[in-house]
Amino acid sequence: MVVKSERMCWLGDMKLEGTGILTRPEVVSSYCQYHDKARQGNEHLTTRTNASRAADYNEAMAWAGFYLSFLFFKNCVIVQGVAQRASIGVASSTAASKVASLLPEMVRLTKHILKEFPPPKTQLKSNL
Repeated sequence: MVVKSERMCWLGDMKLEGTGILTRPEVVSSYCQYHDKARQGNEHLTTRTNASRAADYNEAMAWAGFYLSFLFFKNCVIVQGVAQRASIGVASSTAASKVASLLPEMVRLTKHILKEFPPPKTQLKSNL
């Protein structure tokens, strides 16, 4: 299912199996595996147990919503810059005003992600 708002669409709860698009848990797992491989060259980091790997995954999943909302925030900042350039007539694209009109929906979506997937309330020290 593709979710559509007034002017934007995203995957929503679409079933991703068989599409080649990774789910959020698969992306986080892949990220953790990458960092596990990166640690292999460091002797003090190579004696990791399955429990510590699981802790890394759980911690990364706990923070995934925060990082996603931060990514959306950064995109909002970029679009705000596009809107500013469009408003003073120095935009590099004729579609700048159209892109700028998406900003309110992007901000709403950013807030929604942060509300639905808040960072943990405890202070976690990242091992990633």
